[in-house]
Amino acid sequence: MHKMLNEIKCHLERFKEIYGVKTVILTQRDGFPISIVGVWLSEDEIFEVCSSSSALYAAAQQLSGKQLSYLLIEGTRVNMMISPLPDLQEFCFTIVTKPKVNLGAIFLKMREHFFHLRNLLLNLSDIKPPLRNFTEEEIRGILKSFLVKPGEEVFDEIKHEVFGLSGELFIKVRNGLKELLTLIQDVERASLIYEGGYLLLSLSRNSECSETSSEDVLAYSLIDTATRLLWITKKTIVRQIMCDCNKFMYLIYHLGSYALVIKVAKGKTKLGFLRLVINSCIDKIRTIMLEEKTKASVLPKIGSIEEFQLAL
Repeated sequence: MHKMLNEIKCHLERFKEIYGVKTVILTQRDGFPISIVGVWLSEDEIFEVCSSSSALYAAAQQLSGKQLSYLLIEGTRVNMMISPLPDLQEFCFTIVTKPKVNLGAIFLKMREHFFHLRNLLLNLSDIKPPLRNFTEEEIRGILKSFLVKPGEEVFDEIKHEVFGLSGELFIKVRNGLKELLTLIQDVERASLIYEGGYLLLSLSRNSECSETSSEDVLAYSLIDTATRLLWITKKTIVRQIMCDCNKFMYLIYHLGSYALVIKVAKGKTKLGFLRLVINSCIDKIRTIMLEEKTKASVLPKIGSIEEFQLAL
């Protein structure tokens, strides 16, 4: 078993040799850690990184209707790509790259390495789904294949923003989303979501909605989990996420306490133009939200969200 894991690590090192690639992570779909190269983590962080990578993979697969091509997370200092392996849906493959690299060139160079890694994993019979609970001895056995750093206790105080949005500002938000739908014909839906997955407003070409759907919750969970994962691995902040599917893609933008989720059909619109228009829309929404006074609170006041939705 140890020999097999060393062989897998050698294959992952080849991915890391590609220009721009900093870290490579391979896990089972359920979060069981197999191998990580390019980052030094504590024992607790190894399990958290692997489980978070797999959680992102599972949420993206569900959001895409099992048609996921790849998930691209863009941070302030690094990018992260999560992809299924061909014919091996039980594994989750993740790479971390420098922020300004040619991702197309990386994809091309990864194809040959994917082929060799796939053949190796297909022949592995000793890697099986993990038990639901681990003994201390089992945990130590898993961690033996990783280079770990000393752990440290960190206590985080969770804070939320509390807001109240007037009817006038709500109309401005609605107009901003409508403008996005008007300018880009391939945009099918645009949604603004508050932290925790609460839908504030969703517009499509034929309808307007304020009831939270599973799609909204999944989209927010991607932002929430990606934020934690990028901070653990590279101490950086998430700016946006692209979930590339077969016939459409989701663009998810992190706006502090909010997330802007845009579903786009793959048509004639160029990605560069799409991002230019979306960035303009984001600037307008940020300006609108800054017009309201905010204050820190330990727990969110659900009543404030209800007041927002009553403006409908």
